[in-house]
Amino acid sequence: MHLAPLCLLLLAAPLQAAPASVLSGRVFQRGSIAPLPGAHVRASTGQSAVADEEGRFQLELPAGEVELHIQADRYEPLRVREHLQAGRRLEMEFRLVPRLGFRAPFTATVRGDPRREGDRFMLRDEELRTLPGTLGDPLRAVSLLPGVSVPVPVLPIYVVRGSSPGMNGYFLDGMRVPQLFHLLLLSSFVYPSLVARIDFYPGAYDASFGRFAGGIVDAETRPARSDSSHGELQVRLFDVAGAAELKLPRGVRLTASGQYGYPGPLLRAFDPRVDLQYWDYQLRLDWKGLTVQALGFFDYVNISREEIRRGSLRRVPTEFRLMFHRVQVRHHHRTGRLETEAGLVGGVDELSAFGGNGVRKLSLAWRANGQLRLGRFRLFAGVEGELSRFTPENFGSDEMQAAPDELADFGEGRTGIVAGAFAQGRMDLLPERLSLTAGGRIDVYHAGRVTLLGLEPRAQLRFHAQRWLTFTLGGGLYQQPPSFPVPLPGIDTFALQLGLQRAIHGASGLELQLPQSFHVKATGFYQKFMNMNDVVLDFGPQLCTSPPPESLRGAPALVTRQVEGQSFGMEVMVRRRGERLNGWVSYTLSRAERIFTCGLRPADYDQTHVLNIVLQVRLPWRIVAGARLSYATGRPVTLFEPPDGRSTVRNNGRLPDYVQLDLRLDREWRFQRWALAAFVEVVNATYSQVNFGLVYPEEEITLPDGRMVMVPRFDKPELNGFPWILPSVGLRAHF
Repeated sequence: MHLAPLCLLLLAAPLQAAPASVLSGRVFQRGSIAPLPGAHVRASTGQSAVADEEGRFQLELPAGEVELHIQADRYEPLRVREHLQAGRRLEMEFRLVPRLGFRAPFTATVRGDPRREGDRFMLRDEELRTLPGTLGDPLRAVSLLPGVSVPVPVLPIYVVRGSSPGMNGYFLDGMRVPQLFHLLLLSSFVYPSLVARIDFYPGAYDASFGRFAGGIVDAETRPARSDSSHGELQVRLFDVAGAAELKLPRGVRLTASGQYGYPGPLLRAFDPRVDLQYWDYQLRLDWKGLTVQALGFFDYVNISREEIRRGSLRRVPTEFRLMFHRVQVRHHHRTGRLETEAGLVGGVDELSAFGGNGVRKLSLAWRANGQLRLGRFRLFAGVEGELSRFTPENFGSDEMQAAPDELADFGEGRTGIVAGAFAQGRMDLLPERLSLTAGGRIDVYHAGRVTLLGLEPRAQLRFHAQRWLTFTLGGGLYQQPPSFPVPLPGIDTFALQLGLQRAIHGASGLELQLPQSFHVKATGFYQKFMNMNDVVLDFGPQLCTSPPPESLRGAPALVTRQVEGQSFGMEVMVRRRGERLNGWVSYTLSRAERIFTCGLRPADYDQTHVLNIVLQVRLPWRIVAGARLSYATGRPVTLFEPPDGRSTVRNNGRLPDYVQLDLRLDREWRFQRWALAAFVEVVNATYSQVNFGLVYPEEEITLPDGRMVMVPRFDKPELNGFPWILPSVGLRAHF
């Protein structure tokens, strides 16, 4: 009788639910340890969560079988079943496969920059490394853009809108660098996966860029990722490279990368006289708004030749060595409507040639700028400068080979001082429709007893007529000190007695956003050059050419000409961005002219038509196939007219047109925590010949007095060049 109340009590008591289980996890990209923030996790029981910045999520779920559905943009969804025990905590990792097999597709768009004004081509994202014809180097993609021609395809010398190659400016993370590329057809000194952004300004840019009168390449590297540590290793036929990203305590992030090239053995297999070496490194530390960087670059080329000395035949080396190092400390800060940046850069540059003779440059540069937003008005202003010391050096060991007079103005000991300031305002005349940017800059250059002053007004106008139609207009005055026709380390702020080089830029364009992910941009441009330092590409013709400046001697006088000229033309780019098929067609129709002693003639590197067709297609099994077809009109050349060429008009003929086909294939395998990619690329699969100019064979004749002399056969010109092909095979592992 005592059991009845107990039974009634048990029946009346509420049933207690089994204790819940806790499922916590992280969502990663398969093949790496990169988290996927924003990934959505949904359980079959109705609960859901969104992954945080580190890919973490947590769900409270009932015990028993549960199905999880995990998805993220551009990734294949994942469905898994798990058994949860009551009151227990289960920790899991989930890895999603990219929907397209590789990472997000690259982008190349044209738009205004929040800080810089003027038309630009913006290149982003990691898959730039798979562009055909670039050898996996994002920075080499600049050669595929409108307005750019490559007069000698095996050399990283770019002519932008008809200006001299030495008038182009190269920036990396805000600091000026003498060049971005190693010698010959190789790569840049920036590790590919660390390139975050490349902005290319062919002309008519705003006042924030100074001391250059040609095009601008502005590249930015990224800090180490904040989720965890990462690494990458790449091996090719002719070099090995790697990068590491470390997440340190207290929010410190560190990246380290480097590259070492060993093409010498491959080259010597074809020609034992040639030796080539190169290496580079980059270090970057980020903490809050502070960035500390160190980077370096080295190139060595030796082409030996045979000479008779003291009655014996000797092999004499002809060495050419380039090196520079940079250390930068910069700080970026944003508070309210004000954004500021300040940087301090120390550098060492060395150039060695002519049997070991060369120059060393020590420099200290600084810059500070700020941007203030006040409603529809934005003010952007800054100051910059550099103090440098140039000293002649003999880097060789053979004193007999030292040629102290060959470098002449390049190698003279001197102290150079440059300083500049700019200010510009942008006003939205019609909100989100019409904007006007106007400003100017002032620069001072001093070396020895010469001081030069440059004043440069500039303006840009942008009108959004429709959401799919934009018109642009820009121009101004651009000036820079005398420059060597090809940018090299250690050669700047020299021969100021020649005066400033000046260029007037004008450009007008339209942009169209079309259906099916098509984007079209067309630009017309005109540039007038005054007192510019041009380069002599063909040493054969001595008639109808401007004489070297009287104040120059040695190598500068040999290759430098001060001329006037102009360039004009039209650029068109049709671009498609899709999930499976990407690419663009860029076409430049232009004319570059110079005023020689015989009048207005085509410039030595004028190329009327330049066409680049770039296609990439994503295939099943994580395969990306790409091709690039390039066509360029042959450069002008002087054909001597018999009997002695004295009546010849400069650049009266052209070299053969140049056609090049590049092919690339990438395949990637993804494992749980790492990935492996294999790639095959053939640059110049058409085995086209690169031509430097013309040579005239000599023939022995007998004079009336019986003497034997050698005379050139102007009626039998021969091409000076060679066919070439560059295959590349490699592996890249990353985690």
